[in-house]
Amino acid sequence: MSFKAINLSSEMVKSLTRQKLFNPSYVQLNVIPKILRGDNVVVQSETGSGKTHCYLIPIIQMVDINIQKTQAIIITPTRELAKQIFEFATSFNVEFPNVKIKLLKSGEEIEKSMQGLAIQPHIVIGTPGRLKQVIADQQAIDLSNVKQVVFDEADMLLKEGYFNDIDPITNLLNKPQYMVFSATLENNLRYKLEQYVGNDILVIMEDKMTSHNVKHYLVDIKHKDYLECVKDFIDIKQPYLLLIFASTKQKVNEIYQFLSKENYKVGLLTGDLTSRERKNVMKRLLNDHIYILVCSDMASRGLDIPDVSDVLNVDLPNNLEFYYHRAGRTGRFDKLGNCYTFYNTDTTKKPLELISQGQQFEYLILKNKQLVVGKEIEKKHPTKRKEDPELNKEIQIARSKVRSKKVEPCYKKKQRWEEERVRKYHRRKKIREEIRRQRVERYKKEARNNE
Repeated sequence: MSFKAINLSSEMVKSLTRQKLFNPSYVQLNVIPKILRGDNVVVQSETGSGKTHCYLIPIIQMVDINIQKTQAIIITPTRELAKQIFEFATSFNVEFPNVKIKLLKSGEEIEKSMQGLAIQPHIVIGTPGRLKQVIADQQAIDLSNVKQVVFDEADMLLKEGYFNDIDPITNLLNKPQYMVFSATLENNLRYKLEQYVGNDILVIMEDKMTSHNVKHYLVDIKHKDYLECVKDFIDIKQPYLLLIFASTKQKVNEIYQFLSKENYKVGLLTGDLTSRERKNVMKRLLNDHIYILVCSDMASRGLDIPDVSDVLNVDLPNNLEFYYHRAGRTGRFDKLGNCYTFYNTDTTKKPLELISQGQQFEYLILKNKQLVVGKEIEKKHPTKRKEDPELNKEIQIARSKVRSKKVEPCYKKKQRWEEERVRKYHRRKKIREEIRRQRVERYKKEARNNE
């Protein structure tokens, strides 16, 4: 089905065709008509499914250019996402030159954000803190005609506490249409959303958390140094554009420094970089000056980096939800991609959790500077400690000696100390018994040899 079939204007269809967007995705097909009708929507869908255009297309089409006041506010958690959405939105300017769009993001002087507001923008895109400063604190934007509000990456907005900045803005609005886009919809987020969209939350979602175009691999590195394994992986795969993720800043920096010294064309993207440094990294990436980007999980949420061929997880994040965000950086918009994850026999717990959640993997082993087919991870069964009746009896006697009718300070700690003393004594006794047994066996053997 083409975009013409979902009640879009001829100018919008022309703009989408120029941008080489011909057919709506599953989510766009279901969401855009509801937004055009004025419905509140809550959307949960896989990364790379075109959620950003779900709201940009109807918002831009519905702008009334005869009213020079703000009509839509788009709120997103990070400045990178805000800038990316702004770039998507301004790509419609050829066919919609009179739609004024303003970007308000953290990381720049407030005076710069205030520039140009003498003429009110039709659409405002920004981060929560800067929007609150400009809208609620400075009252520099007229909200009387705001008809639409978007919460992009709403789960992240909630987890980072950004609704403390958002609420003062929404309290000034008169029942706008809310559009919510989120990777997950946990109960605490649902309760928060009821404040905006009411109890009858309409959820539009797809089953898969990552694109069906992504292949997932678990790579056993056999306890080798992970930096050398990263180097071997790059040399073997020769990726077109590779994102490498690690769960700590220390590991991210170690990988970046190591690959830089090895003369790979590599960039770094973490939350510690200044706005100018991040902008410079993205510019180098888009100009093909680098083909490897080492990232913290900041880069796993929502960023649309074109043509990522492969994702490599040096380790898995503590919150496994971020695995799907990482994997979602590749295989976007009907392109194929691969997601590789290093592990060894000591780090199988998280991969097994992903498998239990239904994620399917192919298995590889990295050895002799080659990737070869591996075996499935075997689930370890915990071994039960053998009960020692004699030891248990001694522990019970020791604990009863410490116990008294009155509750004394630190009595539990004293019981633990007494238990540990008994265990140590019991171990020494068993060792002495084993030594005595071996000595007797030796004497018997010597006696037999002398006969």
